[in-house]
Amino acid sequence: MLVACVALATAATACGSSSSDENPGPSSGSSSVAAGSEVEKANAFIKTYLTPPTKISITAPLNSAPEAGKTLVYLQCEQPQCQVVGVGVQAAAEAAGWQFRSIPFQSTNPSTLTAGLTQALRYNPVAVSVVAEPYPLWSSSVPQYQQAGVPLIPVFVGPTDNNPTLIANVSNPDYSALQGQLLSAWFIADSNAEGKVLSVSIPDYPYLGAVSAGFEAAVAKDCSKCEVTKIKVGVPDVGSGAINSTIVSALRKDPSIKYVVVSNVAFVHPLPAALSAAGLSGKVKIAGCCGTKTDEEGLKTGQFAAVTGTGAYYAGWLVVDAALRHSQGLPIPPESGFPSLGLLTKDNLVQPTDSYDVPADYADQFKALWKLR
Repeated sequence: MLVACVALATAATACGSSSSDENPGPSSGSSSVAAGSEVEKANAFIKTYLTPPTKISITAPLNSAPEAGKTLVYLQCEQPQCQVVGVGVQAAAEAAGWQFRSIPFQSTNPSTLTAGLTQALRYNPVAVSVVAEPYPLWSSSVPQYQQAGVPLIPVFVGPTDNNPTLIANVSNPDYSALQGQLLSAWFIADSNAEGKVLSVSIPDYPYLGAVSAGFEAAVAKDCSKCEVTKIKVGVPDVGSGAINSTIVSALRKDPSIKYVVVSNVAFVHPLPAALSAAGLSGKVKIAGCCGTKTDEEGLKTGQFAAVTGTGAYYAGWLVVDAALRHSQGLPIPPESGFPSLGLLTKDNLVQPTDSYDVPADYADQFKALWKLR
């Protein structure tokens, strides 16, 4: 979800490589039966994510109410989606009676993050959270935190090492893969299990790379007649907006492709206009991960066909929940890696927002577990 600019990737090769996976089907009779079964399976999977849940996934209460007066520090990148998560972290920290501090960093300059991590220790924090930046770019700071006895809680960063200092990984790779699987199920159901799709991956962002990998693996596994054309886009293309012209070029190369699935639709807000200018308006359906308010408003107009809703504020509450449990010597539940998730289309669209936070009273439910009510 996070638009994390990765300094490492500024030197990465922009898009250009693509591959196509084709799955020839069996005879027409057995093929129809298989397609029907695959569509049924996809719809069954989707169903769970069409209706917002009424309960948060974490159920174990704290031992006692939080000890007030502690400080939690959030390392925040300059991108809007990083700021959305920060709003959630701040709200949760203040609800717990803690002081919230935010230290900005430039995601294209990892040295600003490592400097920020050093600065954060000066506040004697109960925990520090890092958003978006891939773990390899700040892993050198972990020994410093081990020595200080301060836990780190990454959020939307992709894979990390397992060690006692990294006490949780909010929005972990399994959550990314689940988003990809959900988009795969939508594509299979919508195309009647015989569609051709352009999968747009941005692997320089590990969190988003895992979304595309999950999507592509699920299509290969669950749709015998579907075809996937894969392209990889580099950070320079995202920053310049060239990602949109790259997609248009791929669609012109193969006009039989009728679907585009992007690992972060926030990167392709101009794509509907680019398709229209290329004479492809109404001929291709756009879907993707991590819908923002703009994308969700596009569902109403038909500019976008489906997006996953990601609980960005909710993720901030998971960060604080993990810090609270660690401070009380409690285990961190596996559900800490999974913010709220939904599949949004024009048929089940809720109020467009930058953060899909459900259930509606999720904050009150967290407070109840924290013995604040």
